[in-house]
Amino acid sequence: MLKYDLCIIGGGPAGIMAAIASGERNKKVVLIEKNEDIGKKLLLTGGGRCNLTSKGLTKKEFVSKFGKQGDFLLSSMSLFGPEELIDFFEKRGFSLKVEEGKVYPKSENSKDVLNFFKSELKKNKVTVITNKEVSDFLFKNKKIEKVLLTDNEEIFADNFLIATGGKSYPNNVSSFNGYAFSKKMGHKVSVLSPALTPIEVREKWISVLKGVTLKDVGVKLNNEKEIRGDVLCTHFGLSGPLILNLSQKVKSKDKIFLDLFPKKRSEDLEKELLELFDENIKKTINNVLIGRLPLKLAPVIINFSGIDRNEICRNINKEQRKKLVKNIKNIEFNVVGLLGFEKAMVTKGGILLKEIDAKTLKSKLVANLYFAGEIIDLNGESGGFNLQMCFTTGYAVAQSI
Repeated sequence: MLKYDLCIIGGGPAGIMAAIASGERNKKVVLIEKNEDIGKKLLLTGGGRCNLTSKGLTKKEFVSKFGKQGDFLLSSMSLFGPEELIDFFEKRGFSLKVEEGKVYPKSENSKDVLNFFKSELKKNKVTVITNKEVSDFLFKNKKIEKVLLTDNEEIFADNFLIATGGKSYPNNVSSFNGYAFSKKMGHKVSVLSPALTPIEVREKWISVLKGVTLKDVGVKLNNEKEIRGDVLCTHFGLSGPLILNLSQKVKSKDKIFLDLFPKKRSEDLEKELLELFDENIKKTINNVLIGRLPLKLAPVIINFSGIDRNEICRNINKEQRKKLVKNIKNIEFNVVGLLGFEKAMVTKGGILLKEIDAKTLKSKLVANLYFAGEIIDLNGESGGFNLQMCFTTGYAVAQSI
């Protein structure tokens, strides 16, 4: 009877890292993935560029990106944090690049990351089974003895890792069985909801800006402190890393305000507009402003200000200038709600942390069961944090068996 040291259910980032790191310790490992190939969600990260992690933060600062629950990661992060992950890639000949603290493959192609992982799995003699799902776990002496696959194949192992991911991208890659199996074994799962998701707004005119990225704008939720970054406009609302992070605390009927020139005071901007119009007295306001505002947004701002876009600049009065300034520095959006799991980057909720050992990621209820990655109740900000969490917890499991 063939028996493995570790059976991993789920071929995402956490499962892949656990498999490679275990294989490097001469463990006999099998990785089971229900899709036709491993790492499908990995291909989607960072818009296909694969933002692997974030560099330059202390470990304490890093885990703070996961909110109050983040301290759970401190132990495993001390073992395998961002610097260790970077070393992991570079010592194996895989080139990386750093861009504003974010770490990407040098090629900026997530397929290259997946191909690297596949090569490492093969090098470390990991058995990879695809297109098969786990149908059940069988127990003996209060431990998992084996798993049954949907074709009745039996997989025996000393240890089992559930790394099936969350509910995000359900139509593409994620399996929900991990939650059901965990509950069957006595674990509790907190309420699941989409996280890091685009925001739908009531203003239908936003569809005019579909695909437009507003660079370095000020963003304010209700009366909260303004934050700055890039915002991607979609046909239904707002997206981009800044908005995805904001989505974690947005509710229906909230208001979001955009400031296109957060570095400028309103009075300074009005003075600049006056000088600009004086220099272009015979040109239309539309032709002048499209040089200062995003092309598709200029006519919208002009219309909001009650001005004909074909009006020449010398006819723009003080009241109209003030309206222009107000609309440039205070574009208001009314939140309808968040998009669902099909558009969410990660899942909020999962296996309760109090039921998992923070150092080993081992179940406190089942002697030879481990959890890693998005299935546990941890979700962080956009920017490589969630992917690092998957790598960190997967690596920690490998060191524990």
